[in-house]
Amino acid sequence: MPEEKIFNIPLRDAFERPRTRRAKIATNIVKNFLVRHMKSEKIKIGNSINQEIWKRGIQKPPRKIRIHALKEEDIVYAELLGVEIKTPSKEELKKKEEKKKEKKEKIKEERKERRKRTIQEEIEEEVKGKPKEIPEEKKEEKPKEEPKKEEKKE
Repeated sequence: MPEEKIFNIPLRDAFERPRTRRAKIATNIVKNFLVRHMKSEKIKIGNSINQEIWKRGIQKPPRKIRIHALKEEDIVYAELLGVEIKTPSKEELKKKEEKKKEKKEKIKEERKERRKRTIQEEIEEEVKGKPKEIPEEKKEEKPKEEPKKEEKKE
């Protein structure tokens, strides 16, 4: 059964940091708050919270924020109070896991192919020997003609 809670998260600690990092620090404060109070390391912060924090820019995040958190299977989903929390279904989670596995397998195969190619290329180079370098044609430089100086007649 999912566990639901409503929190008022104070973001005043973000104002003790440099102006140009406050909004990013505020998002970290929200994550750390949820880790501490919901007792889970996996946190999914919704778009509405991010939009609220960044609404006035990086230098002026809100002083506090009110959120609604839902804990489902050791994953915490959080949204602003009044915004519906969308949790992925089990089927969607399985599809994502399968895609990750396929991607990892594909990357491993590509790496193996690259290794094979490089070994084969090295062998071919050793057999053929180093190819002779063709000297580039040198451009003949013509000396520039200096402008004639007018001599003064006396």
